[in-house]
Amino acid sequence: MTSTSPPPADVRQWPALRPHLSAFDPEAFVRPVTRFVWEPVEAPRPAPATDAPLAGRRMLLVGEEHDLVDAVGAALRRRGARVLCHTRDGRLPADGWDGIVDLNVVGRTYALGDTSWRQALGRTTEAVHGAYARWAAEHRYGHHVYVAVTHLGGLGGHGDAVVPQPLGGIWAGLAKCLPRELPAAAIAVVDVDRAEPEVIAEAVAREYARPEDFEVCYRAGRRHVLAGRPAPSAPPGRTTAPGPGDTVLVTGGARGVGFAAARAFAETFGCRVVVTGRGERPRPEGPVVLDDEEFARWRAARLATGRTPVRLAEARREVRRAEENRAVHRNLAGAAADGLRVDYLRCDCTDADQVERVFAELGRGPTHIVHNAGIDEPARFDRKSADGVARTVDVKVTGFANLVAAVLARPERRFGLRLLSNVGSLAGRMGGMVGQVDYAAGNEALARLGFWARDNLGLPVQTLCWPTWERLGVIANYAAAVRYVSTLDPAEGARLWAAELASGHTGEAVFLGRIGAVLSPGQLRGFGRLTGHPDLPRLHALDHYLGDVEEYEIFRMLRTSQTLTARQQPCLGEFRVGGELAVPVTVVAEFAVAAGDWVVPEGWPLLHLRELRALRVRLAGLRFSGDALTLRREARGARRDGEWCVDVTVRDAAGGDVASVTLVYGEQPAGGLPDPGADACDDGPAERAQRRHAGLLDWAGVVFPETPEGDDTVPGVLPADLWTVPFPPSPTVDPAAVEALVRAADRDSPRAAPGTLSVRRLVVAPGAQRVRRLRREAGSDRWTGVREGVAVLLAEGVAISG
Repeated sequence: MTSTSPPPADVRQWPALRPHLSAFDPEAFVRPVTRFVWEPVEAPRPAPATDAPLAGRRMLLVGEEHDLVDAVGAALRRRGARVLCHTRDGRLPADGWDGIVDLNVVGRTYALGDTSWRQALGRTTEAVHGAYARWAAEHRYGHHVYVAVTHLGGLGGHGDAVVPQPLGGIWAGLAKCLPRELPAAAIAVVDVDRAEPEVIAEAVAREYARPEDFEVCYRAGRRHVLAGRPAPSAPPGRTTAPGPGDTVLVTGGARGVGFAAARAFAETFGCRVVVTGRGERPRPEGPVVLDDEEFARWRAARLATGRTPVRLAEARREVRRAEENRAVHRNLAGAAADGLRVDYLRCDCTDADQVERVFAELGRGPTHIVHNAGIDEPARFDRKSADGVARTVDVKVTGFANLVAAVLARPERRFGLRLLSNVGSLAGRMGGMVGQVDYAAGNEALARLGFWARDNLGLPVQTLCWPTWERLGVIANYAAAVRYVSTLDPAEGARLWAAELASGHTGEAVFLGRIGAVLSPGQLRGFGRLTGHPDLPRLHALDHYLGDVEEYEIFRMLRTSQTLTARQQPCLGEFRVGGELAVPVTVVAEFAVAAGDWVVPEGWPLLHLRELRALRVRLAGLRFSGDALTLRREARGARRDGEWCVDVTVRDAAGGDVASVTLVYGEQPAGGLPDPGADACDDGPAERAQRRHAGLLDWAGVVFPETPEGDDTVPGVLPADLWTVPFPPSPTVDPAAVEALVRAADRDSPRAAPGTLSVRRLVVAPGAQRVRRLRREAGSDRWTGVREGVAVLLAEGVAISG
């Protein structure tokens, strides 16, 4: 990297450049969370302009209801698709399809405990496995498509719609997580109100060719999307807070997040809490009672006995069990020492008999149930067996069904249940990490089952979707998790959870902190309908310059196109080249810089943009053709001489060169730039007059006003002066300073044609977003941008050649 030493204190007072690449302090990932709810919002989309919108698209159609699959296939063929269906004996056709339309269990009405989802999920797993390697190697964006069709009532399970098949949530969660592993593939979840062939085929035809939103719902022919909005507190409901005479049952609550909540419930409400685990309560003996140093020695000695792969695997399993048992023992012993009523019972919630035994032991039954149990065994989806995927989903889906069945089996106690609180995850609501496809599927299904049980059985059910709790929970790869979203302080989480338990609200609540650097262009769509979040300016800025993605290879390359319309924005009616309206240089420069947001090194290290190297802009290429200019951008990243470099080229629709630049990143921001000082800047009036020529470039002066000659002040230009959008993107480099450099180069360069602007180096430090003064070093092509007495911008080799 360019530098590993911290930047000077004088530049650290300002925000880092491209701050989305360094969203969190690496030593402190905890951030406050905001409570959100999701709801359907009508969002019309024009019908396809052709009778065959799927012409040439080759798709595999899978599902458990064979007659429905055949009928939907016929309807899709009438819309131009080439459809292959799995055979009635369950076999998938040979390769030859570019997309999957997954009907899963659509057409079947859910009954409590229905297990037909396992076979359907196995078929889905087989289909995705069959496509995985090919889709992962494909860089053409949207060439492969996965569409999950659900039958959640046409509003995604929300609103007043009846939920016929809540298990569609399995496939909704799976779909939303796939872009993490297949970043060039497009996905859509399409919910319908009627499981009829024409209804399904029409919805698929509208969304398949160019998916725009993650979750789309069709009810009575009207299109809706699911949108998140802040809901700072739970809606008022009946008081459900447990008291000293009540019992709260927490599945999987002996460790991690579950125990943090269990302890908080006991402390806050004075109630009895019963936590469960799959094994017997650990006995206070052996490794369980060792202190930290003694346990570390025992662990090392035990692993040292694994001299063969088999024995090493056995040793690792034993160590893992010892670590889990030790945590359970410490948790329970600590609670007892503090006088809290926290008990432990053995229970695998996927086993109905074990759930029954727990309810029998509890006597009059729990007044509150928290279904917290879950497993997360991260691995890419193509490395997971169908059985392994089903096991992960099973804990959430079957565990919930068994708990509800145990409640319903005791009619006299059913109305004593004040709340069943499901523990979901952001992984299900918004897509999880690489390796969490099955985990996301199980958690999203849990929320939809909650809606179903509330509306069909009259049970008070809520689902809470949490981010990663700081150093707690089932997340196996913490270092990776914090690149996706900030973590939650366990104390804050426990307080929020107790408030939700007491609120009595039913429905789904989502707790979301800050959004990390790990985003793919497809994943960005998942945040497109989010409102009221502090990261919206950053997300909208990413989207503003993204354009239409044509190719994407994670960590390597991005190719996009974007069409700008003359006068549509203030900055697009300001600049002329040779008398013709054109796109300002600063807009093209920001368009090029924004490409580096998506082409980052593996592991998403925290990087800062330090330098734009060898910037070249063909000025005639900036002119609008008619009222539009299409810019096609390609960015490729690689390490060179210890630096992460992204080479960006921008061309017009015909392939003509418009701009090129190399973006250079470092572990620390740039800083310590030389300032020539006010007395040593620029030439005198005579030298300036001798150098000036009538330029071929012209500015209207509305957005970028010109300062009087001899005045080195840079006019203040706000993002809203350039863009009239809800969240105007903040610049990387002060746009007025960039245009001032172009003005100066234009006047200094006699020529007959617009020519090419070149900048040998443009070094940017924190604070370059707003330059106060721009000074030229006497007798040179070197410029320094100054802010509050500190040099934040250095431009060398600024010139226009004919």
